[in-house]
Amino acid sequence: AKKEIQALVDKYKLRVNPDALITDISIGQQQRVEILKTLYRKADILIFDEPTAVLTPQEIQELIVTMKNLAAEGKAIILITHKLEEIRQAADRVTVIRSGKSLETFNAKNVSAITLAEKMVGRKVSFTTEKKAAKTGKDILKINDLVVKDAENVTKVDHLSLDIRAGEIIGIAGIDGNGQTELVQAVTGLTHSQSGEIILDGKNIT
Repeated sequence: AKKEIQALVDKYKLRVNPDALITDISIGQQQRVEILKTLYRKADILIFDEPTAVLTPQEIQELIVTMKNLAAEGKAIILITHKLEEIRQAADRVTVIRSGKSLETFNAKNVSAITLAEKMVGRKVSFTTEKKAAKTGKDILKINDLVVKDAENVTKVDHLSLDIRAGEIIGIAGIDGNGQTELVQAVTGLTHSQSGEIILDGKNIT
């Protein structure tokens, strides 16, 4: 079985170590393991449902290459996603569905993201946002050099510093599992931090 798995890894350039434990590999590599499972079982049709939701940009590009390699070997791929540029990069044809009905099928290389978006939602879509600059006031929340570890003593928030001022919305972006949950839990007092401080409206609430 191990030899067959290694042969599949080499054939489809999946870059997975057959001896590795799932707990020790990245989300992207775990996804490749799932692909390997279907190939090992000799599947000819693979359905990817929102496969890039938890991947980094580099892992997304690697997945697209993998899908193209599978297609080149004669596999049929169904890619379900709302990410329009990924559809245009990966797919040969794209079918838009809305309210459970098939609306139209396009050549993926020849259709614009705007056309796809309008078909998906059933109205004109603007890809630009008009907004005025925020009028900010005093610091409401200051996070200084915060370190938070999880139950397994793995550092999830690594010396993070952040200032949030009155009158602004601050966005925190990251792939799931990269410390957002632990940061929120530490700020709201649901878990302890190992070091650093949290200042709310001038009061240290660490």
